[in-house]
Amino acid sequence: MNRKLYYNGQILTMDDRYHSPEAVLTENGRIMALGRTEELKTIGRDAEQVDLEGAAMLPGFIDGHSHLTAAAYQLLMVNVNPSPTGRCNSVEELVEEGIRALAQTHLEDGQWFMGMGYDNSVYPDGKHPTREDLDKISRDIPVSMMHVSGHLCVVNTKAMELLGYGGSGYEVPEGGVVQPDGLLKEQAFLAPHKQKLMQGPGPDQVLKAVGRASRLYASYGITTAQDGRTTRSDYELLKAAGAAGLLKNDVISYMAVDCAKEFLPRQYPALNGYMNHYRPAGCKIYLDGSPQGKTAWLSQPYLVPPDGQNEEYRGFPVMESEDVFQVMETCIRNHWQINVHANGDEAIEQMIRCYTKALKAVEHPEKLRPVVIHCQTVREDQLDRLKGIGMLPSFFLDHVYYWGDYHFESVLGPERAERISPAASAVKRSMSFTLHQDSPVVPPNILFSIHNAVNRKTKNGMVLGEEQRVPVIEALKAATVYAAYQIFEEENKGSITPGKLADFVILDQNPLKADKETLKDIKVLRTIKEGEDIL
Repeated sequence: MNRKLYYNGQILTMDDRYHSPEAVLTENGRIMALGRTEELKTIGRDAEQVDLEGAAMLPGFIDGHSHLTAAAYQLLMVNVNPSPTGRCNSVEELVEEGIRALAQTHLEDGQWFMGMGYDNSVYPDGKHPTREDLDKISRDIPVSMMHVSGHLCVVNTKAMELLGYGGSGYEVPEGGVVQPDGLLKEQAFLAPHKQKLMQGPGPDQVLKAVGRASRLYASYGITTAQDGRTTRSDYELLKAAGAAGLLKNDVISYMAVDCAKEFLPRQYPALNGYMNHYRPAGCKIYLDGSPQGKTAWLSQPYLVPPDGQNEEYRGFPVMESEDVFQVMETCIRNHWQINVHANGDEAIEQMIRCYTKALKAVEHPEKLRPVVIHCQTVREDQLDRLKGIGMLPSFFLDHVYYWGDYHFESVLGPERAERISPAASAVKRSMSFTLHQDSPVVPPNILFSIHNAVNRKTKNGMVLGEEQRVPVIEALKAATVYAAYQIFEEENKGSITPGKLADFVILDQNPLKADKETLKDIKVLRTIKEGEDIL
């Protein structure tokens, strides 16, 4: 019997039935009791005593949406992010970093040299790199540099040829765009048959990187991570990582449609159990791109259209509505939860319309908690309809900090930019919602997302949408109790409640007592998964 008694801390249970207990007693990875320290010492006489030394204990953080396998791959790529997460603040610095990194990298025969994280929105002229720029890194080795959003990619001339985009008259996958200067959008490089051509690191390297990614997530207090849009190869990778003991936190995956049809059990989501800390959770599709990449599908034009587009440009859809409806109907009939990437309000409209149609097509449909991932420009009338059909928004609040100024000045303009990720509007409607970082787009720092939900300050210090700020307690719920509900795990996770898993994060400050402006500075001291330290 493995018992532990945690005491002398500030315990935030996130369960209204248990206010500020003095201590928590766990047994065999589950919470046994809450209460006064002396009483629990009597109950758990043989328990290992853990002095929290005044630190704050919360339920372990639950990832609202990210891509753990992609985060693993990113660890094997050159970092071309701008500051503060990288040092490439211009095209010239990206090229210099690429040349430096390539000289230090051993590539196998046929392997591509890959980078991730470039962000043209911070460059002096706002221009994307071109294939001619990447040719300066190498003309003989295929080179690709992925945009920070993950929805755009620039490749060199060699890579263009290998992808079948050399010369003229080539065929571009539906939902993709190829520009002659080497900029590829959406399915032009994300389509499975194109991804297979972009040969990355070997399987042994990738498997070890999954373990590193798991530890990275744990360093931010995350006890349940997510892999959003798991392919067949990702599925096999996560299973292998679990079997090898590399997954320190739980990992759930929302599968690409083809993968779901092959591997996702046709049963109510809550019945999908874990094996070696991994479980398939549902299905994932994309309906548009990203606002910072100006590929999100909007109902109104972009403030400043991208190069080559007219003033009426509103982005574009990735899927036809009939195809979206068919996927959603399949999900409902198979008892699958669906997560849908939808940034623009027109993409969100497509999701609402198609899911509503699918609900009507199925007799006695279950409440499967479909999730709108990102939900950046959702309108007030759309939130009303989301609530009406049981859809849950997951907000990417870090956009306010990283791209808020760009949204205000170039992407959306002041009125729409001030409403991106309108979490307060969800609170007013008593809607369950979550926060996410879309890692590897930005680091999986949930405390920073909580900070951004509460403060909504841009990188340049502008408050963007003051009326959309939320109280600290609501932001904490979005990373714990609401997040557990989103993934059908509210019976086991999300709060410090007797009977639930002993998943905790220990912080050096109590977020409810800390200065709101310094929430981002709170440190994770320990991350505990089922009673065992994983950080």
